[in-house]
Amino acid sequence: MDESIIKIVNDARWTDGQNVRNRLDDITYNPMRSQEEFVMRLVRENARTDYGRKNGFKNIRNMDDFWQHIPLTTYDDYAEYIERIANGEKNVLTAYLTEHISTINGKRKLPHSRWSMQNNYDYSFSAAFYLAGNHGYLTEGMTLNLVDSSVERLPSGTTFANNVLGRLLVKREFDNNQVYAIPVDMPVDNSDTDLHYLQAIYALSHSHLSLAICEHYDNMVEMLRYIEKNWTELAEDIEKGNTLVSPNAHRADEIRQVMEEHHIGTQMVPQLWPALRCIMVYDVDCLGASFELLRTYCGSNVHFIFTGISSAEGTFSTTINLDDPQTVLIPDSVFYEFKPKESRSYNRLLTLDQLETGLRYELVVTTLSGLYRYKTKKTFLVVGRYHDTPTVIIDKG
Repeated sequence: MDESIIKIVNDARWTDGQNVRNRLDDITYNPMRSQEEFVMRLVRENARTDYGRKNGFKNIRNMDDFWQHIPLTTYDDYAEYIERIANGEKNVLTAYLTEHISTINGKRKLPHSRWSMQNNYDYSFSAAFYLAGNHGYLTEGMTLNLVDSSVERLPSGTTFANNVLGRLLVKREFDNNQVYAIPVDMPVDNSDTDLHYLQAIYALSHSHLSLAICEHYDNMVEMLRYIEKNWTELAEDIEKGNTLVSPNAHRADEIRQVMEEHHIGTQMVPQLWPALRCIMVYDVDCLGASFELLRTYCGSNVHFIFTGISSAEGTFSTTINLDDPQTVLIPDSVFYEFKPKESRSYNRLLTLDQLETGLRYELVVTTLSGLYRYKTKKTFLVVGRYHDTPTVIIDKG
């Protein structure tokens, strides 16, 4: 571990995060100004795309024009367009360069423009790193990365993966394997070696971890459960070394000392990694019983950053407080429309400034990657305000 490299990376993370937080603080005071600017720029810059010509983008001068010209859409309205994009065509749904394609439920493809990918990095990673740094958790310790980073390249040159987060990690080549305890390019479909073994052996071989990144909090729970069941084998492999890790008898003895006294399902994270103080979670639908188990494993000195609500359709909200699942909608990332949950039709959609705290709404979005007035079928519960912008959680009610 080169602590000087880790310090350089974390200083860059902090600077990027501070810039994103400053921008967020500015735009959340008057969110509708940013929303209208977002729409007008989007239709202006995409007027010459196939979709823009079909829907008269060049005639859109204000929000009323936008609603009049652009119909509500579902995935089926985009399927043929997306196949053309995957085959390398340009100016189909958007004039922006398509940098990546991911999937919904592992089946339906969705494109991501370069601008969308940058927004995702800003409001997922950078905003979370700001919060971690603000509380002193960006230290010289390494980062435990439990995000699936496997990607493939299509014949068109565009990358393809089931998630966006892994693509963002791979894109940041300077960070790769300099700060991450688990290599970013570690294969997750290795038929000879179990994924949980790979994660556990890499994680345990490093005693000085300060931060963990998970796509789902269950990723961390599953790794810890695997360690509980297989720690003797793992400690032996770390002591002797193998093709994955160098021999380290001292670290192996540390692991044995902790695990021999450990009771299943009780605190173990701060004992195995005393410097680990923060876990970032990138996909939180609801905090169930497995999350309470994770809290038990971690103890009271490990904190959580819930980075926001995002999916293949877009980056919708971003973190604002430590240990807080409510996140704020992002006025310059997506144009939002909302159907009240109790409404049976989409005839009366609301804008961001019309939402009421305590009510549930189904989300319709226009994005940086070529989705226009798209019905996501996601439902949010509005729980408060950050400045003048609603804060939300995923509705499971």
